[in-house]
Amino acid sequence: MSRTLAGRGVAAVGIAAGLVALGLTLVRFGGTSAHYADRGAAFAFLLVALSFASYLPAEVGRDTPAAVAGTVAFGFYLFSPAAVAFNQLNLLGAGGWLGLATVLVPLGALMVRSGEHATDEQRSPVEARRDPLLGLAALGAVLVAVGVWLPIFSGEPSVWNASASGHALGLLVLLAAVLNGVVLAGQFVSGAISRYAALLVTGASFGLLVAPFVDNAFSSLDSLGAGSWLLAIGGLLSFGGLLGAPLGARRRAALAAQPTV
Repeated sequence: MSRTLAGRGVAAVGIAAGLVALGLTLVRFGGTSAHYADRGAAFAFLLVALSFASYLPAEVGRDTPAAVAGTVAFGFYLFSPAAVAFNQLNLLGAGGWLGLATVLVPLGALMVRSGEHATDEQRSPVEARRDPLLGLAALGAVLVAVGVWLPIFSGEPSVWNASASGHALGLLVLLAAVLNGVVLAGQFVSGAISRYAALLVTGASFGLLVAPFVDNAFSSLDSLGAGSWLLAIGGLLSFGGLLGAPLGARRRAALAAQPTV
């Protein structure tokens, strides 16, 4: 079996695990249980992401966006385990644990990428520094780092102290901010970090950072604290800026190629 075919199979297992996790118990508390299927916005978010990720094993020529979509779902699935870690992991149900198996999507995508010996086209450092969207993406990483120290819900502890053990979620969010900063900085140096790797990192971070926002849309957004808002905005800027930068570069190149009147 080729590495490419094996990678697509690995990704398919991750997607299937994520879809099954939607209907299983997420957490148990006080004799009741919660499921992703109980949360309309979260269910829709994950279903769309995993459905789009299915393009990867289907091999229809959309490997990169499919891999990124699956990685976003993995990031989202990270939030609940981090929130109960490490003192209350016994509350985490089968859905919470199985959702983590979506890590197989980016792993499978990397196997496919390696098997096909694909490479990224790198822009020169000068071009990168002129890209305003990459500047916004870098700003997003800063906002995430600031948001860690602000309340996740109004009147509640900060993101840093929001998990059952105190700092598990805060450390994970800080790690996301640092990794986003590293991969985005790598875009300013030709060949330092591939755009593909940067998309996977910022995609996983985006899924993690928007989880509180999506969980509370459209019913209780007013309960979110400043930390949740900054995480969602920062994650969107980092991920969206990196996604949009090549489009902006192509548009500017097309405009520059047009003859002047």
